[in-house]
Amino acid sequence: MSPSILRLKASVNNYPWGKDGLQSLVAQLAPNAVGPSFQLDPSKPYSELWVGTHPNGPAALFASQTPLLDLFTANPALLGPARAKWPTSTHLPYLFKVLSIARALPLQTHPDADRARRLHAQDPAAFVDANPKPEIAVCVGAPGSVAHVPGLAAPAGRPEDVAFGGFVGFMPVQEIADALRATPELRSAVVDVQAVDAFLAYPAESTLQSVYSALVARGAHVAKDVRAYIARAEGLQEAGRLGAYATLARKVHAQYPGDVGVFATVFFMNYVQLCPGDAVYIAADEVHAYLEGDIIECMATSDNVLNAAFPAPGSAEVREFAEALSYKTAPPTAYALPCAPHAGTQHTTAYRPPLDEFVVLHTALPHAGAEDRFDAGGPVVGIVLSGAVNVSTGNGDQETYEKGGVMLVGPGKEVMVTAVGNGAEGSCKRCPNWWVVSSFLSQSTPGTYRYGTLVLYVSHSAPNAFRSISSSLPARATTRSTYAERTIHTSATARPARVGATVAHHQLPGPASSVTPACTAAAPV
Repeated sequence: MSPSILRLKASVNNYPWGKDGLQSLVAQLAPNAVGPSFQLDPSKPYSELWVGTHPNGPAALFASQTPLLDLFTANPALLGPARAKWPTSTHLPYLFKVLSIARALPLQTHPDADRARRLHAQDPAAFVDANPKPEIAVCVGAPGSVAHVPGLAAPAGRPEDVAFGGFVGFMPVQEIADALRATPELRSAVVDVQAVDAFLAYPAESTLQSVYSALVARGAHVAKDVRAYIARAEGLQEAGRLGAYATLARKVHAQYPGDVGVFATVFFMNYVQLCPGDAVYIAADEVHAYLEGDIIECMATSDNVLNAAFPAPGSAEVREFAEALSYKTAPPTAYALPCAPHAGTQHTTAYRPPLDEFVVLHTALPHAGAEDRFDAGGPVVGIVLSGAVNVSTGNGDQETYEKGGVMLVGPGKEVMVTAVGNGAEGSCKRCPNWWVVSSFLSQSTPGTYRYGTLVLYVSHSAPNAFRSISSSLPARATTRSTYAERTIHTSATARPARVGATVAHHQLPGPASSVTPACTAAAPV
């Protein structure tokens, strides 16, 4: 009988926005995630760690170096329910990443399914797959590692615990209109006076498109206006939103002087501030630009991206970017991703985006010897972010993994994870864990999940540092299966909210629903 647990080798990349050397969580994980071939360069940025089957960063079996995709192609039964859901593919349906961010990522969007297919057909070298790329980001940085910016929407947790900042989605149109009225340099940068006047007279998503497209199309030509605003912002004594805009603009300008993205993010997009355990969901065609912090990402298996700034690409890509955007406007709370305790477990909560491809689980083991277990229909992929854990299956196989260790567990197994105290970092006094689960909605019973693939990681924060988000979804909220292009249905039971929690409005691709931050009060899902 072949072993049910296999060690994997992850891929690491070095984009310039990553944190340098051992400041980067990615570099800290790499010795075990990549193996002996990894050689640390303290002056080099380490931006992302990938675990998946995408050709731009494929995982492999650690011992034999066999690509993970080759393993699944030769043994498609290892994909479990994913094989039945997507019978023509032997890829994992999701891609899991760890990101360590020191400066702004490119201002970007990910194309939807139709655009992804067209772009791949037109330029397969630049767009290596034909898939859309909805994604989630979960904050895993140390509390207080990112400065809180007052004057904007408050984080779900304490301001002093903020550990991630990023621009996500367009602000409500009235806030954009107010920013345009208050910032003559921004109006000058747009140039298209008719578009600006039309938007200010009638702030709406339709008129926003004309203004934003005109701005990003100007690229480097806005540098003079950006620098003029920064010079004025140095002495700006404004409180509230205008003061926050000045703070963010100075920060981004210091990283990308004169870049059009300074205006295209600060004055148009929500600045989302996350504490450890907070998460956001970003659908295809939504604009975003992460600024700083450590996160995990999980997304449908794709690497398709359209950029517009940080730095500005060629004009053809900017036009495609502007055409691809949804131009939906909403407050930052609209992007909050729900999580709630996971049924049948003692220490695990679940983040469920409105997708077929995956669900993220977080297991917080409070001390050495603590354990949790669950059944998974498909393969389990895991990475340890801190300390050491023992991973075992119902047939008796077990392996211990220390920080950075990556593993694959075969489908149809009971998975048990136990915090151990013999890791290189010493005794495990607290061992919170994370997982990503590929979830498939039953065709016959909307809202019934079958579990396929799953990712585990152990994080640094104490169990009580993580907040869940209770959700109240309509009985049959309709959304699209992004990977398989099939209509699915979701359902959930309303859950109680924590006293004093902020109510967020999360717009799914179907009927509207709402989510309310309330980790400790949420009922199992």
